[in-house]
Amino acid sequence: MTKGSTSVKLGLIGCGWVTETLHLPALRGVRAVDVVAVADGDPERLKRVADRFQVQQRHTDYSALLKDPAIEAVGVWLPSDRQVEVAQAVLAAGKHLFIDKPLVFDLKVWDGLIEQAAQSNRKIMVVGLPRRWHRLMRRAREVIRQGSLGKLDLIRTVLTGRNPERRSFHEEGDRHAVKGILYQFGVHHFDVVHSLLQSDVEEIFTAISGDRSTVVVTARLSDDLLVSSTFSEGESRNDEVEIYGQAGRLRVSCYRFDGFEYFPPAAHPGDMKTRVQLATQTLKELPQGLLRMRQGGDFIDSYRVGWQHNVDAIRQDTRPDCTLEEGRRVLQVVLAAMESAALGRPVKVTQISHDRI
Repeated sequence: MTKGSTSVKLGLIGCGWVTETLHLPALRGVRAVDVVAVADGDPERLKRVADRFQVQQRHTDYSALLKDPAIEAVGVWLPSDRQVEVAQAVLAAGKHLFIDKPLVFDLKVWDGLIEQAAQSNRKIMVVGLPRRWHRLMRRAREVIRQGSLGKLDLIRTVLTGRNPERRSFHEEGDRHAVKGILYQFGVHHFDVVHSLLQSDVEEIFTAISGDRSTVVVTARLSDDLLVSSTFSEGESRNDEVEIYGQAGRLRVSCYRFDGFEYFPPAAHPGDMKTRVQLATQTLKELPQGLLRMRQGGDFIDSYRVGWQHNVDAIRQDTRPDCTLEEGRRVLQVVLAAMESAALGRPVKVTQISHDRI
């Protein structure tokens, strides 16, 4: 594709829940991309999704999609037993690759895919980490980069709710490897922390409950900042990041349209002045919040923003912000956290090697 040409021709492999509920609705709002083909081994599911989103080309064999010279980029959303094999085939066919977060727990596999992409001069873009594109997270990133919070002292994150892999396991059966709450939830907040601060996790300590449904992680970043994260599976939902700085505190709640709250150092969260200010902010943001809800909400918009960024990277031949290198980085943190839980002691993230995995 020539730089700056009008649109990217996109094919999607895998028509499961993620494709139908998240990616295809988001792609409706992306400029300069045409979804021209879909592939899935289940003919009934393939027809339902293709009909719903009016995609004309339909293949039960993904290799037929890859043979189409008009298709320049391909998204792959498949269970872990097929993700790598199909991703390799996409690059071998000379297509740019969009994938979910890495599902296979072997860093060497992803190193090989990164090298394959480099040799073929193709891009690998991870679109399964939407929180980095969330409207409020992008706003928080700007506040941090402007230095408005001063020197940072602490990051606290909480992610709770239903584990999405239970749904995938129900859909795919034994083909879907259940990886646990630390992977399914932790990978998203580890990626958010890095995208906010551009600082790597150096050391990590993990405590896990007996039924393995709740995990508490303490991480030390490369700039010596501490991060405390709690992940828990259940019915109560929360998705928050708090950044504590010497010039103020910032709380971001992804499940609220008005979930961006700044507290000056002298402000007490419970005093009347602060509560009135927060209530006024909610009323001010309510009209736009209702409009976003009608358009699918902030999470669909997060996928849309991520897709737009990556499509533009293809058209303009620039490096995307979330490549497989970023996906590999957060996977390595997850693996270190798992090892810490098994050993009962802190683990250096850089000590996680191919052989030990």
